Amino acid sequence: MIDTIGFILSGIATFFLNPIVYLLVIALFLYSAQRVRRERRSFRVKAYGMFNTIFASIGPSLLIGLSGSVVLTLAGVGLTPSVIVLLSGAYFVTLLTCQQRFLSPALACGLTLAAAYFMPVFTTPYPLVNQWIKDIHTMDYLSFGIFMTVGLLAETALIYFWGARQTSPRLISSRRGGLVGAHEACQLWIVPLFCLVPAPGAIHAIGQWPFISNGTSFSFALFPLGVGIAQLITHALPVATIQKTARWMLLTSCSTAVFVGVFYFFHLPILVVLGGIAALISRLVLVWYHHHLRETRPFYFIMPNRGLRVVGAIPNSLGARMGIIPGEEILRVNDLEVSSVYDFYEALQKHAAYCKLEVIDRFGEQRFAKGPIHEDDDHKIGLLLLEADEWNLERKTNP
Repeated sequence: MIDTIGFILSGIATFFLNPIVYLLVIALFLYSAQRVRRERRSFRVKAYGMFNTIFASIGPSLLIGLSGSVVLTLAGVGLTPSVIVLLSGAYFVTLLTCQQRFLSPALACGLTLAAAYFMPVFTTPYPLVNQWIKDIHTMDYLSFGIFMTVGLLAETALIYFWGARQTSPRLISSRRGGLVGAHEACQLWIVPLFCLVPAPGAIHAIGQWPFISNGTSFSFALFPLGVGIAQLITHALPVATIQKTARWMLLTSCSTAVFVGVFYFFHLPILVVLGGIAALISRLVLVWYHHHLRETRPFYFIMPNRGLRVVGAIPNSLGARMGIIPGEEILRVNDLEVSSVYDFYEALQKHAAYCKLEVIDRFGEQRFAKGPIHEDDDHKIGLLLLEADEWNLERKTNP
């Protein structure tokens, strides 16, 4: 029992020995800081703090990591150290792109399978590298296929349940040069996944453990699975759009599982490789499709005929507490019509301690929202608004 706990703890230690962990942490900080800069450039205020975004990724990462680790351990999925090194190298390649949207198990696992299958036999002056090359050529494709499928399902769950939790509102230039609103789903999760590692003299297999031959010894390793999303949404509300992305990834996961299932019966490694390449292509097509939507679909957050368009609401602000959501239109503030951020600010001063908004929701229905203004409430009560010239406010308030 003590030996087993020791092997588990050593497996946890492998997580911190993998340099990909630190590269992913650095990327998480850089992407979060970039998000804050973009929001300040658009509205001169941040919607979410950098550390708020970082800490928000920890809980989902641990939850999904625990769920995936249980599946991988019960299935007896084993990855050799050489395969873990190769997979880490694939993640390093995706990190070199500096594109958060490419941090995906689909790309990393697809690259790993292609490299392992098509890698020629060669030797180097380094015995350890030669052993890795030998192990890669004898990869357990079934185990890696299951690992890839679990990784894709983890990505699907993270995008579906948490991808739209903290979307970043922004102002961008339209195709005609004017300002329009947009939301960007930008998040990075570092998912710790436990898997078995064949190791002589370690823990012995218990009976006919699935996919682990009787008598095989193994230890544990904890791999940092990087999952990123960076989807700029200009044509619709973010929640429904991100859920469509998750459904795309679910179909990708299912198709990969089919390839792995067929391999289980026919034992042809090319089937798992084709499944990995198909997942890689599917993920790249998804990135292209997001770009296609931005280029061809009409903008959703545009200037209304009357009033102001709400692009976002700062969490816990008065605007958020009154239930104002992105996409709605503000027609009147304290019974005064508004057509600019300056008008909005002036109307708020009519009742310094109270706010009444006349709102048109996304279904075209009129409603009223009311609430008291506290001393710590922002001068725009936390609403991020679109107008023809956002910086007119500065010129009007500082003539």
